[in-house]
Amino acid sequence: MTMRKSGLKRRLAGVGTSAVLAAGLVTGISGTAHAGGYGCNGTQVYSQDFMGEGAYTNTVVATVYGYWDGSHNCEVAVKRVFVGQSTRTGITLWSNVDSPKDDTGYYSSYAGPVSVYAAGSCVWEEVDMWDPAGNEIAQSYNYQPHNCG
Repeated sequence: MTMRKSGLKRRLAGVGTSAVLAAGLVTGISGTAHAGGYGCNGTQVYSQDFMGEGAYTNTVVATVYGYWDGSHNCEVAVKRVFVGQSTRTGITLWSNVDSPKDDTGYYSSYAGPVSVYAAGSCVWEEVDMWDPAGNEIAQSYNYQPHNCG
């Protein structure tokens, strides 16, 4: 009888440990995406809405969020239209001291992260988006240098 209880306790302890680990993993996944970093390190220092073109002229099609970690700027373009649908979406990030970085692909929620070295420099970005039919709805540039580190 003692053996059965010990075996049962071991199995229950193993199940409990697995449940705790699984809960931690779920929390970790949720926390990472929900923390706002979208895969970027550092502190959020920037956000900018980007407007569409044509039928989307008066529509915010994406919001760019920027993060600074002391040497690198990192940005993502979060979709505001066609969220949940895989549409072509892109973000390109420039600085004066690093080559441009681009992430363009088919995404359902955001493009990026893209990161450039920018210590002692400013950054600027471009957002490109297409609708589900493949029509370009935004090619928006922000040439205003910002996040100057």
